[in-house]
Amino acid sequence: MYEFTVAQKHILRNPKMALFTIAAVTLAVAVVVVLMGLMSGFQDEVITTTVENNPHILVQPKEDEKYVYLYRTVSSKLWDYPGVKAVSARLSGKAAAKYKDKVRGVDFLGVDPSDEDRLMNVQKDIVYGNFQDLRTRKYSAFMGTTLAEELKLHPENDFSLSRGNKSIQLKVAGLFETGSARDKTLVYIPRSTAQDLLGKGDVVSEVDVKVKDIYKAPYIVGDLRARFRYQSKSWEDLNADILRLIQTQEFFSLAFYALIGIIACFGIANSMIMIVTRRTKEIGILMAMGATRWSILKIFMLESLMLAPPSAVLGSMLAYLTAKLIMSYSIELPSEIYRVSRLTVSMKPEFLLYVMIDAIFVNFVAGLYPAWKASRMDPVEAIASM
Repeated sequence: MYEFTVAQKHILRNPKMALFTIAAVTLAVAVVVVLMGLMSGFQDEVITTTVENNPHILVQPKEDEKYVYLYRTVSSKLWDYPGVKAVSARLSGKAAAKYKDKVRGVDFLGVDPSDEDRLMNVQKDIVYGNFQDLRTRKYSAFMGTTLAEELKLHPENDFSLSRGNKSIQLKVAGLFETGSARDKTLVYIPRSTAQDLLGKGDVVSEVDVKVKDIYKAPYIVGDLRARFRYQSKSWEDLNADILRLIQTQEFFSLAFYALIGIIACFGIANSMIMIVTRRTKEIGILMAMGATRWSILKIFMLESLMLAPPSAVLGSMLAYLTAKLIMSYSIELPSEIYRVSRLTVSMKPEFLLYVMIDAIFVNFVAGLYPAWKASRMDPVEAIASM
């Protein structure tokens, strides 16, 4: 195919113009890939902090009830669903934790330690004690390190947990540290102890579930709602605001990618038009020698497309180096605004495929008009004009 040979010679004879075109696409590709990495890193961090560190499904009391009474039956039904990996019946409430003259408002969670550890992997965050001690030590508690510091509590110290006119004495059996706000407010106690504190009998506030595939959770919730009267929510329901934020960011990111692509297209098109203008006589001679308009079109389209692979490779390298530079600095973000504590860049292997497609597309679109313009030239006028 002589068109390829001609296109190759055009590029080699004008390296400065080729380098300018490659540079334009390289920068466009690098910016797009870095933005994709930032967006992917943000999404991964959000999923980790708001989904992986929380239950995927919540089964709550019926509309006319305050507690789940038949929670053991509900738990066994939940285990029947495929992909369920943890089920924990929890009794939650608010109380006041007091030690000497220190008092703090806390959220207590009455749990079965084995079930809760499967659900939340609590033991990995334990800095003192064994979480399974809650099974054998009825009047014991595990609390966050920040809360313990504020109350001036140490392991094995006794403190009181009060709710209304009822109070129980507990011993600090262990401490945990998650790095989140829970370290300041959460107290784990045995489920039976929480039931005694509330005085409502053998009940729980909710039955929480984790599944292997988080995207199956909404389907399980849909079935639960159809079969039972219990109020059920998936992680998507609980994090609707965050998901909308991610969708909005994806829309703006796509718009930004498009603008970058358009800018790159104009730069490449301008270069190609200049090449066509400078080779008017050459085009006329080729057509006089028998080259068809389709062949002329192919020559300049090939010339544009041949610059895509080096642009993609250089763009990937530049993006990778930029991502490494960003990750070398610990850039902290306000978690109360962004729901993540640091800026991360996730460079996934599939991004290389996107880079190649993006580079080819940009070069193809940018080369359309110059190639069409070259193919429409009249050979006699082209030769005479020079």
